[in-house]
Amino acid sequence: MIGVWGALAGALVLLLVLLAWVRAEASSKDSRSDWGAADQEQSEGESVEACSPEIVSQLFSAADSKFISGLESPGLENLFRRERTAVALHWVQETSAFISKVMRRHLEASRLRADLEIATEARIFLQYARLKLYCGILFVLIGLLGPQRLAGTALHAERFIQRVGEGLVEFQSAAQLREPEGSESL
Repeated sequence: MIGVWGALAGALVLLLVLLAWVRAEASSKDSRSDWGAADQEQSEGESVEACSPEIVSQLFSAADSKFISGLESPGLENLFRRERTAVALHWVQETSAFISKVMRRHLEASRLRADLEIATEARIFLQYARLKLYCGILFVLIGLLGPQRLAGTALHAERFIQRVGEGLVEFQSAAQLREPEGSESL
């Protein structure tokens, strides 16, 4: 039994996570009005792409924050933090969409294969679940800590996402090469 103090600590942690999520969502909604048209075009054309590591490192860099802090303008600092957080949250959402797109393509390619290996498919699914969980955790942490404190975490996630995405694209290409000539998908 965890006891009263353990239950209170758990409830407090849960409350903090929910508060961070709400704060992050509110910040993200502020920026969505600017990106609304682009988001709608992407969902129609499904043209989601992963960001380059250079963009991610700049987005999560503390250098810009230090520069803004040096200007000693509280209003500008608040605006910068709010906008940088919104952009970082948008990156997480786009990254999550990219992961889903890659997985959808993998599933489409897998349907055409007659020689599926359960262990390989389970490993791919676990990587997909890990990436989606990672995106969820990053979303909450960005809301709690801000993007500047998460540069290493974001770059690690980006490198891992790139590796998994490249692996699934190679898998898809290999599956298409093995596809018999008469089995076109509908």
